[in-house]
Amino acid sequence: MGKYTVTGCVISCLFYGVNVNAQQDPTRPLEWHSQGSSLTLSRSSLPQLQSVICEQQCRAILSGQTVAVGSYITGYRVSRINASSVILTRNKKQWQLSLFSTDIKQ
Repeated sequence: MGKYTVTGCVISCLFYGVNVNAQQDPTRPLEWHSQGSSLTLSRSSLPQLQSVICEQQCRAILSGQTVAVGSYITGYRVSRINASSVILTRNKKQWQLSLFSTDIKQ
C-alpha cells in the first residue's frame, strides 16, 4: 500500500510541474527582449562615481573606467573633477556626482 502511495505522489508531482510556467526566464541575458515585445528606447544612465584620485592632476573612476577632465563616458563629458565630486555635462545640462551624500548625520 505504501509503495502505491509514493508512486502516486511522484506521478502527481510530475503532472503538476508540467502546468507551471515561468513568468520570466531566469537564464536569459539582461538586455534580451523576446520577439513579441515592443521596442523600447533606453536613455543612457549616469555613470557611477566610484573613486577620485588627486595627485598632480585629479582623475576619477566612473563605472570601472579611469577618466580625466575632457574625457567622454557613455555620452557624458567630464568637465570638472575635485577631491569629492565630478561634474558631467551633456546637451548643455550638468550633473554632479558626489562620493559622499550631502546629508551627513552625526
